[in-house]
Amino acid sequence: MPKSIFSTFKGLHKNGTPLDLLATWRKTFDKASEREVALFQKMYTDGWFTYNEPQMSLTAEAIVGRYNIRFMATLVGDESPTPLRRTDGFDLWTKEIPRVGHTFVMQARDYRKLMEVYENPRLKESDKVKRIEKTLTHDIQDAYLGCKDVMDFIVLMALSNWGIAQFKPELNNPGGRAYEVDYAMPELNKIVSAVNWTTANTKAGKLIPILFLSALCSYLRSRGVEPGEILMSQQLYTWLRMDETTRLLAHGSDKKAQVVTQSELSALLTENQIPPITVVQRKMGINPDGKSKAINPWNDNFIAIKPAGVIGEIQPAIEDSELIEEDNVDYINAGNGIRISKWRTGASTGQVAGEYTEGAARLIPLITEIGQIICCQVRGIEEKPVELDENGIAPMYLTKQEYETLAATTELETV
Repeated sequence: MPKSIFSTFKGLHKNGTPLDLLATWRKTFDKASEREVALFQKMYTDGWFTYNEPQMSLTAEAIVGRYNIRFMATLVGDESPTPLRRTDGFDLWTKEIPRVGHTFVMQARDYRKLMEVYENPRLKESDKVKRIEKTLTHDIQDAYLGCKDVMDFIVLMALSNWGIAQFKPELNNPGGRAYEVDYAMPELNKIVSAVNWTTANTKAGKLIPILFLSALCSYLRSRGVEPGEILMSQQLYTWLRMDETTRLLAHGSDKKAQVVTQSELSALLTENQIPPITVVQRKMGINPDGKSKAINPWNDNFIAIKPAGVIGEIQPAIEDSELIEEDNVDYINAGNGIRISKWRTGASTGQVAGEYTEGAARLIPLITEIGQIICCQVRGIEEKPVELDENGIAPMYLTKQEYETLAATTELETV
């Protein structure tokens, strides 16, 4: 099985060497290029996670901290020992590191177009190099970024689905296997709004979203957790800016008809001790039955509150192809545990002529700060009557367990 067609383009460099696959890849990832930085740092996981070095074991282990309100030191006498405190401790979370990957093929007709560029006497050699490298690295970029997309998919789904990410062949993983990652989010961190975040509920005086967020952040701080970032969909963020109660808080009754600008909303959040909002805008492409389809890993009915900055690590394992290499395949360790393989097929292999590019890796995100992350459902809720407190005020939110108990009780009462 011949290697990549990169090696067939000779004579384009002054020393007569063929195009260098690894050198081309490094050029693609030149951090000095603003375009490439924008391209390869658009993953949410790039900002929220660090990458560990690949390990041999296929079992990932993460030390997950527990969070409670901090103990105040005791005022003691001059000759007295300081009292012993218990620590919050930690939990050990383990999970199999799955293999992810996909393969792209360039047919002979596309290769023919490259040869037309290669043999064109009117083009400068430098222009030939640029055009050929651009075409050949396109599949490498897609193969690489597609593997990183899986990390974003897992994290975004987990943060908007009670800490659980699921892969189902019939829904979001065509051609793959069923797989579930449960990050064991604490039950106290699973929150359900008492009412749906709708215009009808804000007009009826049942909901003021800004005060809801302020109360939820205050609750977190009372548990020793400092909220640093709120995640929500574009649809929910736009609704929040247009909501009448938000406009009233931002502008007063005189100008409440005006939509709240992004800067005005930011100021309103700061005033109410609410961290900044990050709008989650992420779609992944899948290929069921050979057709392209976009899916959304984020559940638009949820918001999440996370600490500022890094919330975990991504743990790679050494990719299978690095353990057992084939002689007639070109390999690149592309970074972040992702392995690129390129090879050709043709008559000698009994296959249709083509150039194949595979991106594969064994990766899993480890959310070590899951104890500091809140997952809150604000839409798609079957509203239930809730008990008023001693002041005659209804709670703004319940834990998921409290909501499910309430729903079960309500159902029994109606039977």
